Amino acid sequence: MKANIKIGDSVIVRQGVKEPDFEEFELSGWQGRVLEIDADSDKDNVLITIEWDSLTLLKIPSVYIEQTEINGSDWSRMVLYDSDLEKSVARDKKENVKKAKEELSDKYHWVSLGQEGFRISNVLQGINPRNEIKCLQKWVEHLNKELTFPIQAIVSESDDDRLIKDGDNVLIKSLPHIVDMYGVIALILHKGKKYQFPLCDLEVIDKTLTDYQLIDDYCIWFGNR
Repeated sequence: MKANIKIGDSVIVRQGVKEPDFEEFELSGWQGRVLEIDADSDKDNVLITIEWDSLTLLKIPSVYIEQTEINGSDWSRMVLYDSDLEKSVARDKKENVKKAKEELSDKYHWVSLGQEGFRISNVLQGINPRNEIKCLQKWVEHLNKELTFPIQAIVSESDDDRLIKDGDNVLIKSLPHIVDMYGVIALILHKGKKYQFPLCDLEVIDKTLTDYQLIDDYCIWFGNR
């Protein structure tokens, strides 16, 4: 290899090198550690897998991370030719890389869901995506603030032994509480009687209403949490 690069070495991307899949992103100055060297590569074009260091990770443009999340790619590493790289001196420790990856993974956790994911990220901004109770509490706060009650809805899913069946029309009156297993619970009116029913199993009838999107985003989150 031109730069005699070995696994574990710190490397920096040369001037003018662009991201192989998104050429609008120039990688000059991005720095990381060598994870793998493709032994089967052509000796004149050796492929090297780099894990970006923490300083690079925290400076990656958000639009790049969003695109890679949507495409199912890994923004924390990249494969480049050895001719694209120069050896450098490490600027951080591996624990710094781990911490930066965790912060970014939390921040962009829902982006892979597309436009709904962007809206979900805005609702749950700053909340650990693995803390379901805090996420549910935030959803209740957000929905109670934004929804216009009462809301006409239809039951999209129901257990066979329930009094309320798939396709039944109901009226959502409020969101009184949350339950670990069922998420946000809605107080609904059905045939003159009040029931408590999981919001994730309801769909707003009028899809032109803002209420439809708000509840649909919650249901998408609940199904992918």
